[in-house]
Amino acid sequence: MMKSMTGFGRQEGETGLGKVLVESRSVNHRYSDINIRLPKRLAVFENRIKEIIRSQASRGRVDVSIKLEAAGGEEKVQLQVDFDLADQYVQVLQSLKERFRLKDDVSLEMIAGAKDLITAKEESGDVEPYWQEIVAVLMRCLQEMDEMKRSEGEALERDIQKRLAVIARELEEIREKTPLQVDAYRNRLRERLQSLLVGMELDPFRFQQEIAFLAERTDITEEIVRAESHLNQFALLCNGKEPVGRKMDFLLQELHREVNTVSAKVNDAEISRKVVDIKSELEKIREQAQNIE
Repeated sequence: MMKSMTGFGRQEGETGLGKVLVESRSVNHRYSDINIRLPKRLAVFENRIKEIIRSQASRGRVDVSIKLEAAGGEEKVQLQVDFDLADQYVQVLQSLKERFRLKDDVSLEMIAGAKDLITAKEESGDVEPYWQEIVAVLMRCLQEMDEMKRSEGEALERDIQKRLAVIARELEEIREKTPLQVDAYRNRLRERLQSLLVGMELDPFRFQQEIAFLAERTDITEEIVRAESHLNQFALLCNGKEPVGRKMDFLLQELHREVNTVSAKVNDAEISRKVVDIKSELEKIREQAQNIE
C-alpha cells in the first residue's frame, strides 16, 4: 500500500520513571532525515530510538519529541558548586578591590550570581529497566503516525491511478493515429509531386521509397511500447507493499524521455497536443510522488 510522508502521532503513558509523552511528525524529504529531542536522562536511548524510527519510515523528515514528567512532580535535581571557579571569582574581586581601593568587602551576594558557579544537575540513575515501558509508548505514537500516512497515501494513489489512466488512453490514441498520419503525408506528397511534375510520369518506386523513409523516421512503436511498460510498472508499484517513492521518480523520468521522443519524431498537431496533455499529467504525478514514501 502506498504511504504518504506526511503524518502525525501523539501518545502518552505511565512508566516507572513517570509520565512519558511522545510526539512524532513526518514531512516530505528526498532522503531519510531523523531528528530526536530527548531529556538528558534518556539520552542513552537515542541511537536505539533512531533505529526504530528508521525501520518504520524509509524516507522523509521525521521529528520525534519525548518528554518525561518524573513521578511525584518535577524531576529531582542536585545543585553543585564549582569551588575552583569560586576561588577564582573571589581572587579577581579581591584584586579589583585592592587595585581601585574600594571599601566594600567581597561578599557571598557578589559571587552567588556568577555564571556557571552553581549548576543544577538532574538526578542520575539507571534508566535501562524502563526501556520497554518507554518504547511501548513510542511504538504506539509511530503507529498512529503511520496510520495517517497510509490514509494520505490512499488519497494520493487514487489521484495517481486516475492520471495514469488518462496517459494510457492518450498513448493508445497516438498509436492509432500514427498510421493515419503516414497515409496523410503520402497523399499530400503525391498531390504536390503531381502538381510539380505536370506532364511527367511519377516514379512509383522512388515515391514508395520516400514514404518508407518517412515511416521509418517517424515510427514511434518502440517509444509507445516502452511508455506502456513504464505505466504497467507504475501500476505494480501502487499495489506493492514496499516504499515506492524513489522508484516512481525514476519511472517518471523515463516516461518523460519516451514522450519527448514521440513529440520529436512525429510532426502532427493533434499528436503534439496529446503529448502536451501527457506531460501535464506526468508533472501532476511528479508533484504527488514527491510526498510518497
